[in-house]
Amino acid sequence: MAATGINRSEGIQFAVIAAIGVLAAILHFGHANDVLVFVVCGIAVAGMAHVLGVATEQAGEAAGPRVSALLNATFGNAAELIIVVLAIRQGGELIDVARYSIIGSVIGNVLLILGASLLVSGLRNGRQGFNATIAGVNATMLLLATAALALPTLFSSLGGISVSDTFDLSHGVAIVMALLYVAYLVHAFRSPDESGASHGTARWSPRLALLVLALSAIATGFLSEFLVTSIEPTIESTGISPVFIGLIVVPLVGNIAEHFAAVKIAAKGDLDFSMGIAFNSALQVALAVTAVAVAAGFVFGHELALSFGALEIAVLVAAALLAAFIAISGKATWLEGLELLAIYAIAALAFWYV
Repeated sequence: MAATGINRSEGIQFAVIAAIGVLAAILHFGHANDVLVFVVCGIAVAGMAHVLGVATEQAGEAAGPRVSALLNATFGNAAELIIVVLAIRQGGELIDVARYSIIGSVIGNVLLILGASLLVSGLRNGRQGFNATIAGVNATMLLLATAALALPTLFSSLGGISVSDTFDLSHGVAIVMALLYVAYLVHAFRSPDESGASHGTARWSPRLALLVLALSAIATGFLSEFLVTSIEPTIESTGISPVFIGLIVVPLVGNIAEHFAAVKIAAKGDLDFSMGIAFNSALQVALAVTAVAVAAGFVFGHELALSFGALEIAVLVAAALLAAFIAISGKATWLEGLELLAIYAIAALAFWYV
């Protein structure tokens, strides 16, 4: 199939997103109301995450499955990773936002994305089967990552534990997570592609895909900077806690493009591919983003401890266990998706009052 370039629908979408990005920059440099800047920048970053996703897909389709996997692993959570690193660099209350966004993204992928995908798929296609072997491997890896994130919290809750010890344990966990993520990528590259995604059918040329990828990544960096600088003033103006912004708002902004993509694919009946998006995105954050966040804290002198509250850990463990139970069954209904969404809604409500 010959490359046809950006189609009319994409062109309109990209133009609207670019206009919102320009508006966000004007509001930022014009010292507009911080809450307004926060909202517009959040919408702009979410839009750029969509552009990144489309460009990554097209670059991968043009290059083949292995490069596609590498690109998706690199840019799948690019917007959220940039926000986390910038928040850590700024320090202060934003360290909490960065730390909680790690757990928030994992919870969002497992409960919100997976739940919405199962709900839509079940309503449109009835009870569906999926590859329990692949889903089971992903669920097992997620349980392992959940345990790794929970252990520093349990460790810091012990009596007589110093803050420096908690930081040192977090460094060690981050190193193990990074190595595990490399192993996960090696396993993914060596395994046959059973996602149902087609390759070699790119509509864009490789040069166009890489150009859009580079430009959208740069724009995401600038817009994320504007967003991060408006978070603390927004917290002061609205009283919204850093916990809620980190657990709910930042993951939604960074992952909304993946949310829509997974649900759209699930509606078409490709539940394996949709579940793969949810699990892979959660694992990227739990393993790779965690490692980068801890490293960024060390580099910027704003140490980030992988220590969370009991409520956050409880929701994380519940999400991982529910996902594992669904994964090993090999079949799912819309009711199971609704159950996951219900847990997410209850958790979001609880986080609002933290």
